[in-house]
Amino acid sequence: MERNFRNAYVQSWNLNVQREIRPGLGVMVGYFASKGTHLRISRNINQPIPALVTTANPKGLPFPKLSLNSPILPGNALNIITEIDSAGNSSYNALWASLNKRFSRGLQFQASYTWSKSIDYNSRNGGVFVQDSYNLRGDRGLSDFDARHRLAVNWIYNLPFHGNKFVEGWELAGITQLQSGNPIQILAPNTTAFTNFTGIATLRPDVVGPIQILRDPNQWFNASAFASTTPHFGNLGRNVVIGPTFNNTDFSLIKNTKISETTSIQFRAEVFDIFNHANFGQPGAQGGGVARLATATFTQLQDTRLPTGDAGSSRQLQFALKLLF
Repeated sequence: MERNFRNAYVQSWNLNVQREIRPGLGVMVGYFASKGTHLRISRNINQPIPALVTTANPKGLPFPKLSLNSPILPGNALNIITEIDSAGNSSYNALWASLNKRFSRGLQFQASYTWSKSIDYNSRNGGVFVQDSYNLRGDRGLSDFDARHRLAVNWIYNLPFHGNKFVEGWELAGITQLQSGNPIQILAPNTTAFTNFTGIATLRPDVVGPIQILRDPNQWFNASAFASTTPHFGNLGRNVVIGPTFNNTDFSLIKNTKISETTSIQFRAEVFDIFNHANFGQPGAQGGGVARLATATFTQLQDTRLPTGDAGSSRQLQFALKLLF
């Protein structure tokens, strides 16, 4: 733990304009932002330093072993020393626009669009992921969860049928989500030579050509844009390649039937991902937004964004019957 560890805090601010453009229909447009300071981050404070390489210390570790006077395992060899400190920070800026119609004449809907950018040093998706533990700012880049564009629309419509219990009480409802992809962290090969360079397999490769997003499940981006033949700090920035988008629409057909003054039955037929749109996960064998150079599946999409069976992974039908009293 860092000796002078400080608690994290977040500052947020926004400026927005809201207007009712007609009875029951409102619009909001605003700028929303936040800044995180002293965020928790992990780094290896025993990262090898070439200038320290000697016969007695072949890896060049700042702390090759415990002192002979140590009360715990005196003289024991050391490797990675993970320090938790508060050197991280983040920033978020967004344009947010929404349209909201209150329920009237059988219709209610809400639409929300966000154009945003989130930047940080490390999104805390695991342990030590910085390339150079002595240069944390070198990992400043897009957050792992950054999504530049997001549109969400939900609506409910009561069909205007009247006359008897069979034709009245029908409802239609839907939810649509459209979202741009999340960043992919591209790392150099996980070999002994590369791992020994920093003590942990977090090196990024070099960029040797234009990066092209091919959008083919067999090759999401061109692997020829990256190269890493010798262990060194690569010039590829963190999270500069963007993965697949997310596109999902859920639909419901609902029938409400009154039995008495206080009792009714509701039938629901619900379809998740009604268009059966293929929402792919990130490329790379490791998953979690990490693709490692030189692996057979480096640029391939191997699974869906969400586990099979979850909403958004494939078309699913669900039927329900409720007794309300």
